[in-house]
Amino acid sequence: MSLTRRTVLTAATAAVAAPLFTRHGSAQAPEPIALAADPVAAQPAAAVHAQNRFDLTAEPVDLFGGELRLAQGKVHQQVAFDAVTGLAYVTQLISDGRQLADEPAVVPGVERDHRGDLCVNEVTPDGTVRAVMYLRGVGHGGGLGVEHVDDRVWLWLETDADPVTSGFAYGKRIGRVAFTPGAIVDAGSPDIEVFDPTPGASHVTPSLDLEHGRIGVRQRVPDTEEYLVYDLEAFKRRSFTPLFRFPAVYRTQAWCLYGDLLYQNEGNPYSAANPLPGNSWWNVYDITTGHTIERRFNTTALGLSHRETEAITVRRTPDGPQLVFGFATREPGPRQMTLFGITATTDGTGDHVPWTDLNYESEIYTPPRSTYVPQYRQVGNRVDLHLRLSRIDGVPWTSGEKVLTLPPHIRPNRTQGLVGQVTGAGVSGSLTVRWEVLSDGSLLLFDERQITGWVGLDGGYFTS
Repeated sequence: MSLTRRTVLTAATAAVAAPLFTRHGSAQAPEPIALAADPVAAQPAAAVHAQNRFDLTAEPVDLFGGELRLAQGKVHQQVAFDAVTGLAYVTQLISDGRQLADEPAVVPGVERDHRGDLCVNEVTPDGTVRAVMYLRGVGHGGGLGVEHVDDRVWLWLETDADPVTSGFAYGKRIGRVAFTPGAIVDAGSPDIEVFDPTPGASHVTPSLDLEHGRIGVRQRVPDTEEYLVYDLEAFKRRSFTPLFRFPAVYRTQAWCLYGDLLYQNEGNPYSAANPLPGNSWWNVYDITTGHTIERRFNTTALGLSHRETEAITVRRTPDGPQLVFGFATREPGPRQMTLFGITATTDGTGDHVPWTDLNYESEIYTPPRSTYVPQYRQVGNRVDLHLRLSRIDGVPWTSGEKVLTLPPHIRPNRTQGLVGQVTGAGVSGSLTVRWEVLSDGSLLLFDERQITGWVGLDGGYFTS
């Protein structure tokens, strides 16, 4: 996929504000949050209708014009933008063998993983890492929100991770802390304001939607992953009654909340078991129902090395809101980050998700008109197929004939049947035919009548 290159995020953020902080060392204690005096005014806002649904088929732009080296060599986890300055904030685990200013010796990377030691990068619109902050014992960094209050940047992220003996430590509460360049802050410090909406939860990550006054939380309780959406001001007052609550259907690398929609990405790096084009997906939920309204394969930048799906957020631009997503790159490492953005939107109905052409043997088959070229579209788990084809040689169709092969990302995991149509000319009996989609992507036609006219699938669908 060809990508538009640009070296700045937006014209509005090209001029970065002066450094927000000049003092190094420990961060200041959390700024007190003013409570609403009027209990009526403090009630959650009315539901925000799903809008600004991003068109995941649109051509994304490359935000930084290439891959960025962050402060650590580890995979970046999540990104969030300060709407006031345009600065990006990026989480990643601290690299192997690093020694922070207050540490007596270097710390192995696996120990950082086991206790959840994060580095937060502050990145300018031209891709420069301007400052970093270290947060030890907080978690994996999969959730991040940025709030600009009184000329200061406040980070919302997971905190209070329980150390583990293998794998990665994940936070069990939500923390709010001022970003301070060079600061080293430990979980449990008074510098971190802590919110515990579901005591006993694990793998807790937040997402801020400041435009609509909400905060989302993903958590595991105890073995079920779920999303909860709260009014942000009520959450700050520690009123933890969710506006919406629904299960997470898919595994996630990162996720973000925007309006009545929740965007999630998933995918592994390239490997022998996951070769090109990989397994990177977008999943879109309607938070008012909990339903998955779109599941779409991500074909952005397939030629990247490593290409591990990471980070997704929404930021403001002069052209409106923009969905930002990225990949961790470079094999064997150290890892780098690349980010892309989509500003184009659909009308949000799902019925207008565009159709995509399918490859077929054009020297064997031909559509009666151009409007019947084989196509598919995917909304959630449903894959719609549309086609009408005739054999060019006029030879009758054979039962079990393989007409085309579906691309890997929409193939089902089991054989599924569909009912199609056949031309009425010279056909006796039913004007329907049977189709099957196999797990290898084969689309097969079954009919014993030796039909010589066109066969079609005007409204056939299966579950991917």
